Amino acid sequence: MISTLGNVLQVLAMVAALLAAVCLLGGVKGRRESLVNAGFLLVFGSAIALTACVAIILICFLTENYSLAYVVSNFPQTSSPLKLLYQVAAVWAGRQGSLLFWTWLIALFSAVVAWRRMRATDDLSSAALAVAQIVVAFFCASLVFSTSNNPFVTTATEYLNADGTLAQGTTGMNPLLLHWAMVLHPPATFIGYAGCTIPFAYAMAALIVDDTSSRWVELSDRMAVFAFIFLSIGMILGAVWAYVVLGWGGFWAWDAVENASLFSWLSCVALIHSFTMYRKRGCFKKWSLVAAAVTFIFVVLGTFITRSGLVQSVHAFAEDAVSTYFFLAIMVLAGLAFLLLLLYRYRSIDDTDEIESLVSKSGTYYLTNLVCIVGAVLVAYLTVSSSLPSWMPLGGQVVSAGVYNAVARPATALFGLLMAVCPLLGWRKTDGAAFARNMRVPAVLGGVLFVVLMVYFATTLVPIYDAVVAQGGDAAATLTEQGPRWYYFALTVVSFAAAALLFASCAYLLSRGVGARVRNKGENPLVALVNLFRHSPAQAGGYLAHLGCAIALVGLVGSGMYVQDMTVSIAYDEDASTEVKGQVSLEGYTFYLMNVDDTFDENDSRVMTLEVVVAQNAGDAAAASDGSVSGNVLGTVTPSMEVSAVTQQQTLNADVITFPLEDVFVAFQGTNADGSLALNVKINPLILFNWIGGCLLIVGIVLAVLPRRATPLLAADDRARESRGSRA
Repeated sequence: MISTLGNVLQVLAMVAALLAAVCLLGGVKGRRESLVNAGFLLVFGSAIALTACVAIILICFLTENYSLAYVVSNFPQTSSPLKLLYQVAAVWAGRQGSLLFWTWLIALFSAVVAWRRMRATDDLSSAALAVAQIVVAFFCASLVFSTSNNPFVTTATEYLNADGTLAQGTTGMNPLLLHWAMVLHPPATFIGYAGCTIPFAYAMAALIVDDTSSRWVELSDRMAVFAFIFLSIGMILGAVWAYVVLGWGGFWAWDAVENASLFSWLSCVALIHSFTMYRKRGCFKKWSLVAAAVTFIFVVLGTFITRSGLVQSVHAFAEDAVSTYFFLAIMVLAGLAFLLLLLYRYRSIDDTDEIESLVSKSGTYYLTNLVCIVGAVLVAYLTVSSSLPSWMPLGGQVVSAGVYNAVARPATALFGLLMAVCPLLGWRKTDGAAFARNMRVPAVLGGVLFVVLMVYFATTLVPIYDAVVAQGGDAAATLTEQGPRWYYFALTVVSFAAAALLFASCAYLLSRGVGARVRNKGENPLVALVNLFRHSPAQAGGYLAHLGCAIALVGLVGSGMYVQDMTVSIAYDEDASTEVKGQVSLEGYTFYLMNVDDTFDENDSRVMTLEVVVAQNAGDAAAASDGSVSGNVLGTVTPSMEVSAVTQQQTLNADVITFPLEDVFVAFQGTNADGSLALNVKINPLILFNWIGGCLLIVGIVLAVLPRRATPLLAADDRARESRGSRA
């Protein structure tokens, strides 16, 4: 019964979306109000049907109804206090549910647009909704016509007992997903992906109805920023999960699915900057159209990578022919339709404010877009290169992480420099004297910060590099393949210089705004800062977001280029009468093994948890004989390993001690042949800066977009009413 109801609702959603697209496009061409009204109602109908589908899956998980195979294969078998949240997260944890959830979000975004535009229906919004509904219909079709994508397949009898409970041997949700970050990471990412559909739909609509004024940007700008916020949140949460759960001590491995989120994020950066120029200067019209289309195609490409099985990834689902053809068709059809419409309307798209000089705000916006789009295309190409024919460049080859790093690191430094100087330049041209005056304070402050970073570089990072190279092995090879020592250090210096200047320029501009309010309004500095964000949210929020980028850039250099990675063994003496059962020292730290808890959980999975005290300045641990902890105790870590009783899959739960300038990361990797315990220890310099910078980036964008009233939308509504009045 549940399976039938769900399948019927999916079909109804698909049909409603198709009919909505037909009615809306018919209304645009024929200006028939009855067709447009029917199209709007069908948009709501499609969203309601998909909402019911998601609700059914959610209720099944919450009530432990195992009649659907998707529920059986993704039910969280855990006694964790977070089990209720995991049951909710199970809705999007698997292949079928995540696709349904994404489809539902696209339908919801379409319904929000329809609700906002009901009182001022216009051809532009009707055409945009039609495009969005075509996307919804394609996604629904991938659910309906593919058994491997359909979440409403009935459970086979062998998986259930007579009373409807799960039979022994069912796997349930992947244990790696039982973490708070994975409760939030997928929905944040999917909200970002779904939101990217709306700017694309409006870009297509602008070409369809031949309206390349700023109206389509005004109507989709906030959606684009909203999508970017959630793309950023999704990437940060995914990095946190990878760092803590996967047990390898890093947060970015250039995996294909990770790359999918990156090239969508990069193109979305270009989209938002293009929209800014479109609204403020009336230029970047073609950039905006192209960025909207490229961002949407990259989003679908990410899905194609994840679901086709053509590109290998630890995060990807199994190969599915229907998904391959459906999502390939969406990309090809979207790209072709956009290119044909762009060529057809090309002469009517007039950029009224061309770039006069690259040494200007407009010029840096152009260069930023160029870096983002070229970088996104390059990452996308390298990601899919293994599935390309051998006659193409890098065709059939899997690109190593070192290749990505060799491209990304200098590009990131250049990106930082562009962000640093952009706010201090003129819009069309930059007067040299004025720029010099504006740069005096940021240059001095940036110089001081740069000196501090250089001291840290010379005293901490250089010795780390030399120690890793002297140690040899894979870690040394990874460093040396990035180029000679002088180049590696030069790249670090340039990146730190960019970060220092970016931080200084943003801090200076924020303080200058606060100072102006203190002088002119008589406000105290704290009130002035609050009012600065209230009355100039776009600029102040943008500066705060760029400030976060500067901090994150410092973190990326330290935690991405100067990590110490060591695997050590601790001999465990269970019968020792002393407090310490084993110990080992490395790189100034001593690790005291206090206890090993070897138990089985409620699912008969084996869980081994170590209790390890971490200390500094403990002297020669090998010479210690009293069996007690000595030195400066920094904290206790409890890394663990869980081995599933059903699948024998190992889950490494690492533990971390965080300091302002570095993390001590410890992961338990199992028992060696001689009975000793293997620990993987990583010293990650400056990694905390990544999380702080990422959070500031998001807060800055949110503060920039939230206070804005819908003035541009109201202006667009007024123009729409005038247009309808003139036609009447």
